[in-house]
Amino acid sequence: MYVPENLSELLSYLNDHRSGVQLIANGSDLINRMQRRQVEARVLVDLSGLSEFNYVRNDNGKIRIGALTTIQELTSSPILREHYEVFRDIASKFGGPAIVNVATVGGNICAASSSEDLIPALLVLDAKVRVVSKQGERVIDLEHFLIGKRQTAIHPNEILAETMFNELDDQSACAFEKIGMRNSLIIAFLNCSVFLKLAKGSRRIEEAKIAMNRVAGKIPSRAKKTEAELRGNTLTKGNVENAVRTLLSELRLTSDFRASEKYRREVAPVVFKRTLIKCSERLGETSLV
Repeated sequence: MYVPENLSELLSYLNDHRSGVQLIANGSDLINRMQRRQVEARVLVDLSGLSEFNYVRNDNGKIRIGALTTIQELTSSPILREHYEVFRDIASKFGGPAIVNVATVGGNICAASSSEDLIPALLVLDAKVRVVSKQGERVIDLEHFLIGKRQTAIHPNEILAETMFNELDDQSACAFEKIGMRNSLIIAFLNCSVFLKLAKGSRRIEEAKIAMNRVAGKIPSRAKKTEAELRGNTLTKGNVENAVRTLLSELRLTSDFRASEKYRREVAPVVFKRTLIKCSERLGETSLV
């Protein structure tokens, strides 16, 4: 175990040791994977003491969240109290207190798997990530940062420092839903996040963004054909049903030990509509219920 005293020391160590190293904050995901022998590491680098990566800030209309911020800290942040019910949606089914109080934003993103709940929400918020190394920093769209299951664009000498997205306005809402074997402590069969922006004073959809954990592979991704189906149309039951048909044609679902492709295809429209209804209700629209 290596415990850096500050960021400079950490970046120097990563620059000199580019193999056999695993970064760990509180280990809610990594320890389980190591116990199952899915991950091997000669050295664990403990990040938990780097308080400079624990924050939620509004930087002139851009929300910035440090990589070591926990799920619980997202829900308790006064900056995220208004317009960001999506994080409370996630926390309510993310896990018990022992997990919610230690699982970090950076860990959830870098785990890069279909069961990571923050990723769909951050995708529909058009989030970017900032990664840093001794040589400098890079800002990458989250969509491009996620390459495949357990694969990201981060280099061995880099660390994820923060994620960021533009502040939501009064015409916008975001929501999250997932379905699994239980009502809490759920590893998702299927999850969904929706961003909805309505034109001021009307039900016309200015923007819709949809992310699910099984759109086109084993990491969450955007359902862009379905988004286009909704964009510019009025928020009505008929238009939502048209979007559902597009979504079903767009999904590339697979079976695994948690659920079959057939089951996921049956529940995907239900989860999508539940999430969209949440968004519409948060914008004061109730006729979709």
